[in-house]
Amino acid sequence: MKNNEFDIAVIGGGVSGIYTAWRLMTADPSQSPVLKNWAKNGKLKIGVFEGSDRIGGRLLSAKAPGMPDIVCEIGGMRYVSPSQYLIKSLVERELCLETFPQNVYEPKNLVYTRGKRYNVDQLNDPDVLPYALRELEKQWLKEGNTADNFIAYAIKKVIPGIGNKIGDELTKYLETVEVDGVPLYKHGLWNIVLKAISNEAYEVSKTTVGYDSLGMNANAVDSISELFDFSSNIKYFLLKDGYDVVPWHLTNRFENAGGEVFLNSWLKGFESKTLADGTSGFELKFYDNPTITARAVILAMPRRSLELLDATGPVMTNLKMRTMMNSVEPVDLYKMFIAYEKSWWTAADKNLKTGRSLTDLPLRQCYYWGDEADLTDSKNKNAVIMAYNDMQSSTFWGGLRSEPLGPGDALRWDHPGGKRKSKSSHANHHLFKRKKMNHQNESYKEPWDEQLRRNWDAHEAPHAMVMEMHRQLMEIHGADPKTTPEPLEAAFMDWSDDPFGGAVHFWNPGYKSQDVLFDMTQPVDDVNCFVCGEAFSTNQTWVEGALQTAEIVLQQRLKLPEPKWVKKWDDE
Repeated sequence: MKNNEFDIAVIGGGVSGIYTAWRLMTADPSQSPVLKNWAKNGKLKIGVFEGSDRIGGRLLSAKAPGMPDIVCEIGGMRYVSPSQYLIKSLVERELCLETFPQNVYEPKNLVYTRGKRYNVDQLNDPDVLPYALRELEKQWLKEGNTADNFIAYAIKKVIPGIGNKIGDELTKYLETVEVDGVPLYKHGLWNIVLKAISNEAYEVSKTTVGYDSLGMNANAVDSISELFDFSSNIKYFLLKDGYDVVPWHLTNRFENAGGEVFLNSWLKGFESKTLADGTSGFELKFYDNPTITARAVILAMPRRSLELLDATGPVMTNLKMRTMMNSVEPVDLYKMFIAYEKSWWTAADKNLKTGRSLTDLPLRQCYYWGDEADLTDSKNKNAVIMAYNDMQSSTFWGGLRSEPLGPGDALRWDHPGGKRKSKSSHANHHLFKRKKMNHQNESYKEPWDEQLRRNWDAHEAPHAMVMEMHRQLMEIHGADPKTTPEPLEAAFMDWSDDPFGGAVHFWNPGYKSQDVLFDMTQPVDDVNCFVCGEAFSTNQTWVEGALQTAEIVLQQRLKLPEPKWVKKWDDE
């Protein structure tokens, strides 16, 4: 077989793409009535074609110089245990990677809203909260409830049958619910919430949940399921070597099994083609790369990346496909890490602990991410803090970038050809000037450490953006600018930039997500083009959603058995 002829072309090297390719490459094709007809001598020829210069997609782990023991997560950062059983099984049972729990809710960490500073454990005190709540809402707080749960409180008032349902049980129930005689999936979440609480209660809840997107007017069925994933009793887990190490290991396994990875390969479009053996397949055209053919195509791509493809061929011109693409809405997410010579925030408030503080400033969420002095080397006091925000707050930071931007202050492309730069395209004189950190390592011996350092270096931030973030951090903590050290290092990513168009996705009202999810995995009947990824899953915003749709493609479309390493845990 010639080098430009493939059995399966996987487009997109994010976690869903490399996971699907690895599963296919290491499977026995004879176990599938579909794959056995494509395999030659019992093997499939599979290529992964990634437009950027790295595999990992919206997972992006990095290390700041001078901080050898702390991995920063500029992209996706965690999974939930035990409900997210696919990613939990993959990480813990198959790849056997080291994990540790992430602390988020710390009672003495800060909340700073409407110019008032208080603690997380005061979110149940209506006399402290600077919001004009109704008397019934104040009474509800005095009963021991917290303001970040007002949205959940409203949902339970409008839908009393919801009880304590969680997971699949909750989703199946919500699909049967009607409100005012209209199926719940046709309602927006915001519309539902304001039936039961004041706008002030809605605002304090959205602010102290930490994510504007969890209060947006998306499909009520899926938004409610997503919201309940963020309750205070769930368990978050981080990976010691970074979340991005998952696609790193999968890539190595895929290539060791005979698969091929092609970086800097942007797909332009694809059309039907009769292959040399007379069977039906596809011709795929790339920007600045040779044309290839494939028996099947797997588009492991979010909505915006799909929109950037040429509208040619039986799939991208299909009306149903175009309609399904519009069923989800990309959501902006932004992260910045700033490294300092010491954790000045604990000097400002000795009660602060590893976890999260909250604000209604555009910074929104402040994570005390790591302090080298707390780990292995007491002489190394370098520390790093993470800012995390979404939606309108992200556009504030986009306004501090020094390049022409599109809607939402995000980078928009006419097409992806020639857009293969991993480094920021800001003019150098606008960039934050990184300063040498104490204990800075000039080189790393292990390949993965080298990749983590490259990831950090490739995500430089504008000077104005870093200094404004620094200013807001000081305001939240009431720190004295005269005694607060200046930032030494910074890295950021705005995931609303093309080709991502958003870090995560939510379903729009009016669509039954369970139906669209399955149809989207093979948009056109009898055409061997498949779609997977977080965007069109019912576990949106999580890697679990990427694996969920990948397994639908693998098990239900391509008829492979479930992996033996998958385990479903009972509630813990």
